[in-house]
Amino acid sequence: MSTQTNFNYLFVSDLHLSEGRNPATGLIHRNEDFFEDRAFAQFIAYHAALSRDPAAPAYYQKPWKLVINGDIFDFLQVVSLPAEGDELLAITGISQYKDLQSNTCKFGLGTKPKEIVWKLSRIAAGHPLFFQALAWFLAQEGNELVCMKGNHDIELYWPAVQHHMKTLLTEAYREWRNHHDMECPLPVYDDMPAELNPNILRTAVHFPPFHLYEPDLFYVEHGCQYDPANAFANFDDPRLPANPELIELPSGSLFVRYFFNRVESIHPFADNLKPISRYIFWLLQNAPAEIINILTNILPDYLSAWNQTRHKMKNRGQAQAPDEPFRQKLLKIHLQSQAALEKASKQTTLRMIGSGALLFTAVLIFLITIRAVGAGQYALGIVLLLLILAALGGSLTLFHSLNKLLTEPYLYTAACHVAHLLNGQPNRGGARYLIFGHDHAAKMWEISPQDGADTPDYRQWYVNTGSWIPVFSEEERLERPSAHLTFLRLVPEQIQANAPHSDVPELLRWSPEATRPLPVRLFSGEEQRNCET
Repeated sequence: MSTQTNFNYLFVSDLHLSEGRNPATGLIHRNEDFFEDRAFAQFIAYHAALSRDPAAPAYYQKPWKLVINGDIFDFLQVVSLPAEGDELLAITGISQYKDLQSNTCKFGLGTKPKEIVWKLSRIAAGHPLFFQALAWFLAQEGNELVCMKGNHDIELYWPAVQHHMKTLLTEAYREWRNHHDMECPLPVYDDMPAELNPNILRTAVHFPPFHLYEPDLFYVEHGCQYDPANAFANFDDPRLPANPELIELPSGSLFVRYFFNRVESIHPFADNLKPISRYIFWLLQNAPAEIINILTNILPDYLSAWNQTRHKMKNRGQAQAPDEPFRQKLLKIHLQSQAALEKASKQTTLRMIGSGALLFTAVLIFLITIRAVGAGQYALGIVLLLLILAALGGSLTLFHSLNKLLTEPYLYTAACHVAHLLNGQPNRGGARYLIFGHDHAAKMWEISPQDGADTPDYRQWYVNTGSWIPVFSEEERLERPSAHLTFLRLVPEQIQANAPHSDVPELLRWSPEATRPLPVRLFSGEEQRNCET
């Protein structure tokens, strides 16, 4: 395999920028999950300096291509509204909140191009340093930026949003040039332009419709299409067929918009607890009264919105299969993964029902026990108490089993199938690295060759770049920090056929304290030895 390319590569994903810090008040919005603006700027500055350093190895002295593999932004969690008057009128055609649809007042703007352009401006205002870092990166000669869609920022599909992104980068660079200070982690180089040339942005900022593929080197896809709760009927063109000014959102997006945003208004950390059952246990232990609030005030609104949306989409028909044979085969892989997760989801539902039934049974037996003891039937009371303990034990066992049920490595399995698909496609070549995001779990596993199938003369790897947002997992809290700031660095010329282990993915984490990359802390024993068929 030739390792001569024009770029070195940096891959990150799942940053989930939302409204950030309000510049007028200095307060952070309760739905915000990304707090690493400065660390991200350090990360960008470090690698730009590396490519400029004449003392660095020659293979580093190339431009960088930064690939943000989906969920850069979390448009679903931008719930504020434009100011009443001219601003609101320009976005919605209505100038006063009282005249807006109740759905918009309660849950925020929707998915129309004008609405997302406003949301993107809101995100940029709350994360000025992040946008300055991207603009600064693009001001370095030859560097390029790839913004891939995910399930939380599918609206990057809109050309108006893509254009506005470039406009915001131009403005961010101007702001940096005019107001940067000694504390800014983005240094000033003598050869940097006074303005960010719009012509450069037209050719240096890319928005792939689906995936990114460099033959024999890498294949990149966000990964939501393998997840039934977050898959789109048509990821390339996610518009509603009956109303092409709107995006067709999957059930997972509806859950965030109509349910979890309001839960986070109560507890901002709720969606950072993994698995979700941890948040439920936290509620039971620390805020049981909020369970009643969620069940009576928030859940009914979500179910109503979900039912209305489902009714509108009922007769939309099936999305057309892509004409390209490769995409048709890829669609089959998506559907296979979705079917496997759907099966796990059904098991989850059954176990939740079983756990609830056992808990309800324990409560009933407890009431009977009180009556038996009150009547002097102590022997029966002891028997009933044992039954209560058994019912509670069964309920907790079923509930805890949910934590593992949906943690099957479906993206690894998908990577195996995509790798084998690419290996067998004429005039395509394979891919050494199959790179995904979506599930926020940084991983790197070797892909096993498929018996009897075409196999390239190099090892193939599944790599998940993880996330830059906090994930509070009891299982992982002693292994790694809650916000791991992980990324994949790919320097093709480092990969030498005669150098053992030079192809091992350079999956790293950015350390704000050390201001340099450090190895990701991953443990053996999780490797997947075989692809599922």
